[in-house]
Formats: sequence, C-alpha cells, structure tokens
Amino acid sequence: MRDIVMDKEGYRLAPLSTVDLPQLAQLHADPVVNRYLSCETGAWTLDRVSAFLDETMDSQERHGFSAFKVLDKDNGFLGWAGFSALEETSEIALRSCFSSEALTSCRDLPVKVGEKLVDWFFENTYFTHVVLPIRTDDHRGRSVAHSLGFIYRESGQIGGMPCDMFQLLSPSMRSYIMSA
Repeated sequence: MRDIVMDKEGYRLAPLSTVDLPQLAQLHADPVVNRYLSCETGAWTLDRVSAFLDETMDSQERHGFSAFKVLDKDNGFLGWAGFSALEETSEIALRSCFSSEALTSCRDLPVKVGEKLVDWFFENTYFTHVVLPIRTDDHRGRSVAHSLGFIYRESGQIGGMPCDMFQLLSPSMRSYIMSA
C-alpha cells in the first residue's frame, strides 16, 4: 500500500506518518468532522488523535493497508481515507474523514477517493468484499455508499454507534454470483 499512487482530478493519496500529527489534530479539532466517526462527541483530544495515528500505522504494518492522507494538487491536507479492520465483524471497512472546507469545495471528494481505493483494494487483496459502516443518521455517508455501488446488508452496533452496514463484493464474487 505504500506505493499506491492516486492522482485523480487533482487529488492524491500519501502514506500517513508521525509528521502528520499536527494536521490530523487540526482536522479532528472540528467536532463536525468527527460527528459520524465515533460515539464520542466534540473535538478529539491530542491523545485520541495520536492513538488513531498509532493504530493506523500499526494496521499498515500488520495488514498491509490502512488510511492515507488525502492531498490536493498543492499538497494541502484535505483529510484521510483508507481501510481498517472492524473488530465487531472481522471484516475490512472503507473509512474516510475530510475537512469541512474540502467537502465544501468538492462535495463528491469521498466518492472520487473511494472509487480509487475500492479499485485498489480488489486488485491487490484476496478479500471477497469490503464493508462501509454508516451511522444511521449520516445521510451524506449513505449517498456515498450508494454512489460507490455498496448495497445495504444489515443494521447493528459498530464502535458503540447504531450503524447500517453496506457491502461491496469483489468483481470476481459478483461474477461468480451472477453465473450461479
């Protein structure tokens, strides 16, 4: 995953590292961007952001994939996007978080980045599907899921939040199911 290159419509992905802590802290200081990420309300503390970064870097070492920082054409930090393992279901989830400013200037940024990540995921892993947990009151997230081709699978608790779980099968699994 370290060598993923995304350069689509002026956006690119780069690996997160410890030098990104200040940018992540600034992003997660905005309670609006955290609203659908966890059951914690408000801004994240520096300790919480640091723990997120540590978990992300550990996931990269352990699984070979994690979250990336998303940059604009001028290397401006827009947020992060990538994959994480879900404790509750032992599945891999697509996740993202963008600054309010980034979403205002490009409302379809999560879809543009998500498309590239999903393509990479199925081309470079053996997984049969990827999931996208969306908090039940996250209307934008639901729209992103549908735009990316995810379908509703079930409702439940993820990270202590009521979520709807959306799923996207790999191209080979879709082909297999269609031929059955």
